[in-house]
Amino acid sequence: MRGLLALLLFPLLTASAHACLFARDARPQDWNDWATVLFAADVTGVEQDVQKSLDVITVRVTETFKGPQAATATLQVPSRLWASCRLERPAVGAHVLVALNANSDTLLVPLTSAYAELMKKHRF
Repeated sequence: MRGLLALLLFPLLTASAHACLFARDARPQDWNDWATVLFAADVTGVEQDVQKSLDVITVRVTETFKGPQAATATLQVPSRLWASCRLERPAVGAHVLVALNANSDTLLVPLTSAYAELMKKHRF
């Protein structure tokens, strides 16, 4: 029974680990390949939906790299993402890179000015 459980959980764990590595180590082209929407933003609000185990993060879009233009966005991120990927939950005022893929998965990572310049050079 333990073997079966391990076989069932292994794909979930490896997918989560892959997403974590991707979030920390992706290059601009990797972001473009993964995302259908990709933009820089400033965090304007962070709330927790404890019942759904989600963080609801509102942002003001500062630059769109890929996808439709928008002024603001509301993102739902699984609360466990931060700890499992060793990422810091963004605080109000943080500048972040936001990526959403075709499966409605959301990744949100800190965006330095140097990395923002790289993203601008690799306009898609």
